Amino acid sequence: MSLSTRPKRKAAAKPAVIVDISDSDDDDCYNEESPQKRARTTKVVITKPQPVSKGTTKTTRKPRTTKKATAAEKKQSDENTPPNVVNCDNDGIVESMELTEDQPDGQTLARPEEQFNQDDSYLDQSCEVRPQKIQGRSSFWARRKIWTIDELLAETTNIEPRAAKNIVQLFENENTIPFICRYRRDLIDHIQPEQLREIKTCYTEIVNLRKKAETIVTTLEKENVIDEEIRTEMLCAKSPEELEFLYAPYKAASKGSLAQRAKALGLEEYADRLLYGELPHVHLKNIVDSKNPDLDTEEKVFNGICHIISHNISKHTGVLEEIRRLQRVHRITLKTSKLKEPSAKTKATKNPKSSTSAEAATGGHHGSNKNDASKYEMYYDYSNDVRFLKPHQVLAINRAEKMKFLTVKIMVNDYFRNELERYVRSIFMEDGVKYPLRLEIFNKSFEECYSKKLQPLISRQIRSDLNESAKKASIDVFAKNLKQLLLMSPLKGEKILGIDPGFANGCKYALISETADVLETGVLYPHRRNSDPEEWGEKLAKILKRHKCHLIALGNGTACRETEFWLSKLFELGILDAQQVRYSIVSEQGASIYSCSEVAKKEFPNMDMNEISAVSIARRLNDPLSEYVKIEPRHIGVGMYQHDINEKHLTESLIEVVSECVSYVGVDINTASITVLKHIAGLSEKKAEKILQYRADNGPFRTRKDLLQVKTIGEKTFVQCAGFIRIDPHSLGGRIENLLDCTWVHPESYTVAKKIISKCKLQVDDIGSPDFIQKIGNYVRTNNIDELAKEFKTPKERLDVVFQALQRELFKDYRTDFDKKPLFKQGLTRITELSECDVLTGAVTNITHFGAFVDVGIECDGLIHVSKMGKTKLNIGDRVTVSVVSIDVQRKRLGLRLEEMLLETDTSFTFA
Repeated sequence: MSLSTRPKRKAAAKPAVIVDISDSDDDDCYNEESPQKRARTTKVVITKPQPVSKGTTKTTRKPRTTKKATAAEKKQSDENTPPNVVNCDNDGIVESMELTEDQPDGQTLARPEEQFNQDDSYLDQSCEVRPQKIQGRSSFWARRKIWTIDELLAETTNIEPRAAKNIVQLFENENTIPFICRYRRDLIDHIQPEQLREIKTCYTEIVNLRKKAETIVTTLEKENVIDEEIRTEMLCAKSPEELEFLYAPYKAASKGSLAQRAKALGLEEYADRLLYGELPHVHLKNIVDSKNPDLDTEEKVFNGICHIISHNISKHTGVLEEIRRLQRVHRITLKTSKLKEPSAKTKATKNPKSSTSAEAATGGHHGSNKNDASKYEMYYDYSNDVRFLKPHQVLAINRAEKMKFLTVKIMVNDYFRNELERYVRSIFMEDGVKYPLRLEIFNKSFEECYSKKLQPLISRQIRSDLNESAKKASIDVFAKNLKQLLLMSPLKGEKILGIDPGFANGCKYALISETADVLETGVLYPHRRNSDPEEWGEKLAKILKRHKCHLIALGNGTACRETEFWLSKLFELGILDAQQVRYSIVSEQGASIYSCSEVAKKEFPNMDMNEISAVSIARRLNDPLSEYVKIEPRHIGVGMYQHDINEKHLTESLIEVVSECVSYVGVDINTASITVLKHIAGLSEKKAEKILQYRADNGPFRTRKDLLQVKTIGEKTFVQCAGFIRIDPHSLGGRIENLLDCTWVHPESYTVAKKIISKCKLQVDDIGSPDFIQKIGNYVRTNNIDELAKEFKTPKERLDVVFQALQRELFKDYRTDFDKKPLFKQGLTRITELSECDVLTGAVTNITHFGAFVDVGIECDGLIHVSKMGKTKLNIGDRVTVSVVSIDVQRKRLGLRLEEMLLETDTSFTFA
């Protein structure tokens, strides 16, 4: 039987008597000018019992009615009914008792128990006792209008309703974020891509919420267990949690649970009568069945009824909502402690055979992870209010718990429990017949419900909320850092030697040309036993001299610092020319995964996988964007505990970032590879393959419109991708039909662009020349953009995009706008050579919520804690001057303080 309904009880046909009882002797309390003193009138129906025949043992039950449904019925009652009279199916005795505003919300005066006859021979059959509606407490599922997707999106993301409506329409029409942010800014109030990504995630969640609500409502309507009001409330739910709370009372207990087994024994009817105080009274001895081993004692019957009531309380919508409210107002603490490692005797006692093998394999809980364990020492005895926990703290605690270093507990104070118990009593115990057995069973049921169901539920909800916010923070940090990494300035026109460092297997190297073609590969063994590092240094110098190469890209993996010390020694000995040769540390995360991928095998079919890694490292310095897009974004280590985040959610977010970056930079459609093309807005891997196939069969594309001749590229796809692809004249012999195809002017704006060019008395063929850029700039400065928008009948935001495109140099790489160049070195300092207060320069390598990591030229990155950064916001690649705050040689940790940001790019580290 659903908790959302209540049985109706019939009273004997007796004339109604209205009795007004007020706790105020002064009639002035009804004065409209004093609403705070005005007394409330509560209507209570009291029915005199009527004797029934001895053979009667059951009551006729009607569908239960919710408190809200009852309130709705009252509104539909006869308008001529006096305010203190309750309409009944039959005449009954009605008392009207008044409660002043001083009474606690949700509580009513208890009815005297004498008014009910305790004899089982009497049965209540006359009039419905309407449950009291709890006043004064805001409920987030109160009856309201069913929202639309754009309305809830505007409310949730705090954006203008007009923009929300446009965004919903744009997403429904499959528009991409890069296209919207560049060519439809007028429709979204200039929202930035980062915010629009968050809005898109919220939009997806809202769409899924609506689908889930409709599915639940359809299922329950087929079962005929909900009315129109409950249906509306479910469709009004604004979060999955609200919907789950409303749906909880209609879920059956799990198969095999104690509550389900008790219901199978036929105890549900008795449990409902006890929970709601219905007549006739329940006597356990009358339920005992000596033939049924599960019901052969009163204790078993008692426990079975408690299991059902405990389950019903735990699924009650109001109880679940009250728990959420109490979580917001009470202090709840997360406490962590070091996990005690079981002693050898305990291990041997529990599993004498496997304990030895387990020790050998894992080294116990902490054996092989002592270095990792030291990272979490600050959490060995830690507690904090869950409202003040930072995302990185939550992620660190989760990882330590997973690695068996910590135990985590959610501590709820007694005030929370007591207030929750008072609320539950106000729901179930204020109405109905009161007798000792009902009170005893309720107390036992609530104790069982709280300890076994509600307390674990509270812990799960708190941990889930913390994990959800930490997950979003981690993804945001990763996305921001990835974007900065992908938009690092390329190093064009230079030959680069990439080194994938190693010990016994040697340092694999690959030398690439200015156009990223592989010129030479091999292996150096400077770290092998009995080898002469200087001799291998001479070989390295010959390779660089032979190809006239002056730049080295060193991977930051295993043996990186040893190889860096080796290079520093070569500079000191003069083997490498310090005037010409420089090296830069490059992230090699994902390089080994790429070297084993199908993409790498197709590109280098005859090359060893280790040498492919060296090629990838060199190309990351040559063109970071083109190389990093070959790797799944989650393998690029510029995040904050990203490996602990759900892979699906992380990948979806990062793919959007990659698409945004590739689209921003743009590609030459006649030279771009499939790994780059598939990330262009509107394109996919299959569509990119079709483009390459068309290019191979028909030669290079001569105009953007030629894309429409490719299979699977329709008008909708063309609109999305056209502004981000370019036709480079160099791939067509130096001349193309329309130079607008080289700009980021969208084909839909070509007519406007030509009118602007004509107004300035210029030609399309002049696009990109200094004179052309100057005259367009003068035209923009001397005219009002609003008047121009009216003249060209184009939104000013789209007109502004055209002006920006016409004022840019042709073939200019937009990444140069960020001025994030790689940092080059010519030597390395050991951490043991540093002391506190030393001033260093370096480059930011990673950003997290708790600080920024900086490469300052030692074997480990230093950390500028967020408290040492002032109000400065750093990005990956920023050059900074820092001072040393703390040094931990054993753990290789360097604490730094930010002194200033450097505006000019340094080519080496300096010491002040």
